[in-house]
Amino acid sequence: MSATPSPAGWALAFMVLGSLVMMAATACLLSLHEPVWRYVLAGGATMHVAGWLLHGRRTRRTGGAA
Repeated sequence: MSATPSPAGWALAFMVLGSLVMMAATACLLSLHEPVWRYVLAGGATMHVAGWLLHGRRTRRTGGAA
């Protein structure tokens, strides 16, 4: 068994969706050169980080690893 639990639930959803938004925004930014995609990219990064923070909060609440 792994020492650290894998992300699950809302934490995993935020991480995956944030990553997908960042990848799409990067592709659009490189091809369309519209400044609005920088804000979409920052929003995706914020969502991704929020997922990791949510996962960390769940890990601490349940006692964490080892």
